Amino acid sequence: MELTMNDFEQYIQKDQNEARAEQMWDNKSQDFYERTEKKQKQFANGFVFRLIKDRQLLKADTRILDIGCGTGRHLLEFAAYTPHLTGIDISSKMLAYAQEKLQHIPQAKLIHGNWIETFNTENEFDFVFACMTPAIASIEHIQRMNMISKKYCMLERTVYEKDSVQKEIEQLLGRKLFRLPHNDKNYVYGVWNILWLMGYCPEVVFDKQVRTTTHSIEDYMRDAAYTDEEKTAVMQLLNTKQKDGVVAAEESVVKAIILWDTEKRL
Repeated sequence: MELTMNDFEQYIQKDQNEARAEQMWDNKSQDFYERTEKKQKQFANGFVFRLIKDRQLLKADTRILDIGCGTGRHLLEFAAYTPHLTGIDISSKMLAYAQEKLQHIPQAKLIHGNWIETFNTENEFDFVFACMTPAIASIEHIQRMNMISKKYCMLERTVYEKDSVQKEIEQLLGRKLFRLPHNDKNYVYGVWNILWLMGYCPEVVFDKQVRTTTHSIEDYMRDAAYTDEEKTAVMQLLNTKQKDGVVAAEESVVKAIILWDTEKRL
């Protein structure tokens, strides 16, 4: 039986209530900002921008839209290529951080709201980008990206992320415990097939990194649900690894970029 776009849409759909989502991201904004700013130097040389540089995707007059721009971490790096930046997010508190970052770029626009309700002009942008956002979760969303982009669309997704200490905890307890909500390789599978069936030629590029990271004992205890017996066993393990309350781990991360040219059709 030949599969249709509707069959593949199930891999990218996310149940979300916009009002609840806005409140959630408002509440997370300070913690998210502090965590991502610590990685800013590394982020500037990250997968997205290495690919953009290698492929020469951006020019000085490129008009960029960042869907779900959050605290503006991508927009700040895009500014090295072009000042024609637009970011949109449902969280006003996230956008407050972005505004602070981009205050030196008068052309930059930051919009609070729902992107699908805001942008409906054909070829309004040259480069439409989204990273890890649940705002791209249907055939309609992908169609809208294609319509408003004159040239390129890009989605970034983390498809695997696990550190060595998490693995040891799971081996100790004999079951899976840790799963980040965005770690879903089927999302990439679904988007690629939807685009292919639309007649586009999407490319998927993968990047794997192994790096040393640190977490507190509380991080590992908070990020999973344990029985009382399991808590005791996990604490014993973590205490053998901690130094001054900090646990070092080797973290493996696989990211995927889906890139397509809206001008190229089959």
